[in-house]
Amino acid sequence: MIKIILWIFCILIAAKGFSQKIILLDKSDLQPVKGAVVYDMQKKKHIESNAKGEIDLSSFSDNDTVCIRHITYQLLKETKKNILGQGTELYLTDNVIRLDEVVFSANKAEEKKSDLPNKIDVISAKQIAFNNPQTSGDLLQQTGNVFIQQSQMGGSSPVIRGFEANKVLLVMDGVRMNNAIYRSGHLQNVITIDPCILDRTEIVYGPGSVIYGSDALGGVMHFYSRNPELSKEDKMNFKAGVMGRYASACNEKSGNLNFNIGLKKWGFLTSISYKDLGDLRTGGAKNPFQFASASDDFGKCLYYYEQVNGKDSMMTNSDPLIQRNTGYKQYDILQKIMFQPSEKMRFILNVQFSNTGNVPRYDRLTDMSSGKLKYAEWYYGPQTRLFSSLRAEIMDTCKIFDNLFITLGWQDISEDRVTRKFTVSASPKTRDAQEETVNVYTVNADLMKKFGKGHELRYGLDIMYNTVVSKAYSTNILTGVEKMNIATRYPDNGSTYDCNALYITHSWEINPKFIFSQGIRGSYVMLNAEYSDTMMKITKFPFDKRIEQQNGAITGNLGLVYSPGQDWRFALSASSGFRAPNVDDVGKVNDSKAPLLVIPNPGLKPEYAYNFDLTIGKIIKKKIQLEATGFYTIITNATMLRPTQLNGADSVIFGGTKCQALTNKNESKAFITGFQGNILAQITSGFSAQANITYTYARVRDTLPLDHIPPVFGLASVKYETKKFKGDFYVRFNGDKLLKDYYLNAEDNEQYATPTGMPGWYTLNLKFAYQVNKYMQVQMGMENILDVRYRHFASGISAPGRNLILALRGNF
Repeated sequence: MIKIILWIFCILIAAKGFSQKIILLDKSDLQPVKGAVVYDMQKKKHIESNAKGEIDLSSFSDNDTVCIRHITYQLLKETKKNILGQGTELYLTDNVIRLDEVVFSANKAEEKKSDLPNKIDVISAKQIAFNNPQTSGDLLQQTGNVFIQQSQMGGSSPVIRGFEANKVLLVMDGVRMNNAIYRSGHLQNVITIDPCILDRTEIVYGPGSVIYGSDALGGVMHFYSRNPELSKEDKMNFKAGVMGRYASACNEKSGNLNFNIGLKKWGFLTSISYKDLGDLRTGGAKNPFQFASASDDFGKCLYYYEQVNGKDSMMTNSDPLIQRNTGYKQYDILQKIMFQPSEKMRFILNVQFSNTGNVPRYDRLTDMSSGKLKYAEWYYGPQTRLFSSLRAEIMDTCKIFDNLFITLGWQDISEDRVTRKFTVSASPKTRDAQEETVNVYTVNADLMKKFGKGHELRYGLDIMYNTVVSKAYSTNILTGVEKMNIATRYPDNGSTYDCNALYITHSWEINPKFIFSQGIRGSYVMLNAEYSDTMMKITKFPFDKRIEQQNGAITGNLGLVYSPGQDWRFALSASSGFRAPNVDDVGKVNDSKAPLLVIPNPGLKPEYAYNFDLTIGKIIKKKIQLEATGFYTIITNATMLRPTQLNGADSVIFGGTKCQALTNKNESKAFITGFQGNILAQITSGFSAQANITYTYARVRDTLPLDHIPPVFGLASVKYETKKFKGDFYVRFNGDKLLKDYYLNAEDNEQYATPTGMPGWYTLNLKFAYQVNKYMQVQMGMENILDVRYRHFASGISAPGRNLILALRGNF
């Protein structure tokens, strides 16, 4: 018996000794590294790590130098003997300089980022998890290259190169989110994207109209959610993840639960997120860059509304740092089902639902009139977004394509506004509600074909059809009686907005130094809207009750990438963008800024952007990457909010208030110019540094400021990574924006700034993550360590003060 035991023991020892399987793990979070390429110095032997991070080195000899390469990790070179001597696990360290990074969004196809003339940022799922954003707006802001405006805590409006709202494009899993009522002001729609389910996010800077059509003047933000993971073995592939997060600045309590069930051909992914955000506390320390003209109370919440004994009351805030009536709740659900009958074909059903509940419009709730609050109630809600798509992917070479992607999409969006004026009288109080429902139907077909030597052709079609239903009514809050006696926001007899387009792009790798790209798109946009006779009586509009528009455009791009060697890179691009007026542009009635009233303009024309980019990049000893991009954009027929007349008068009585009439008008010419600079440095294996800065300048007819133009802004950070640990100390900063550079009575919101403008600011921030084991990670952060009180340009809410963030993540 003893001999048998010894014999078994010897076999186990021998098996272990002869085992040449290694598991590749991320050094900081201990997760397996999939897709690492392993080869010898002569590149005669080649293997790749699987989903478990496993590699088998049995094909390598003991003295072979084994190279392990992955686009997101530092290159590892070791002899096979030394690797096996370290045990069965090998740890890879992040590399901030990613030479072979791949992107998808520029041309809806997989391409090397360095082959493209566009400036593109990529945010991976790993980066998103470490940055731990509260919303997808925070996710964009954390890049340091996208400016975020906020009117309320439940809002994040991205600004790219001075373009905002309906002049930048949001895309989710290949389906455009911009719809017929995306406005020219500030948008909160990006917060309906759950950052917990994102696999990656790509930001393309500059016009993207050739690939994506109307609205992509400033750039494209493409969000990709995770896909189900199939099983490579006979047993089911089950994975689960859980996250809980707390943030002190708003007493946030949020969490996510997700699980994956993978079979050989079928995969299922489910995710549920919930967040409960309380009132936001701003900083207690005075901004060192505060203007002398600013009151010591700038940025504080001095008064708030409360109903006492059935009467509206303006209460003095006992803690002015707490911005009353800013909290909200939100839940997000995702369900994906994937069927993959073969390696060359798969189908993905994608369903997402987001509900933000009632989101208080904080800036409006702080507006004053004659020493009293103007509003007792002003909130969005609930805002819901139902998203569904069915995508077919065929990767099978034939005469007309190598890859074919077809995506069918349907979105059902509800966006409501509820307002009630503050009153101290005993008369009946009425609450006004405007309800907007938008249905969007989309069809996208994208094909790619390689031919000849270095030629790649991409072409496709886009079809989009919007329907808009706009309702409005007032409710007596004492009796509950409803009346349909107020103006709807959009034409109340319904609106439709549809776009049809064909595009084709071509990339030619002339030689290893030159890549030349071209693209062209033809778009045709139709808009139909109609007011009822009742609405025409309420508004007294002097034009016909029916609005009809047909607009067509040809847009194009040219790009050249020159890589002369010695790690230099030059990229030059010229592109045109196009934005057709939507229902919001031509048909909106809006008095939320009373005594200003925005009225429709059925004759509004499309606006065009002509952009020129020059990028110069240099990598020094594969340790430092420098990149600078200069851009100049000419805008013709620029849409701007301008004074107008209604029935011969420049003011009108609306809702009992005398208002100045404004409308969207086309300006002959405007320009936006600026630059973006980035530095990345891998100082040592564990230490890295990053810094970026963006400067933008714009004028209309060379003299008048253009709105939406942020001050200079950026970010600088130092990161440290070792086994089980990753830390980041970073500085966020904004320059000042003087009032002379504001476009008044529009979207720059000078009423929420100081008499001089919006002062500059900076914050010091720290965060780290510790991987307890391969299943559990603890995260901790401190934002705005100095507790500075500040506001972003054009924002009506002050930024969070000192904010302690705690999070626990589990993966099983």
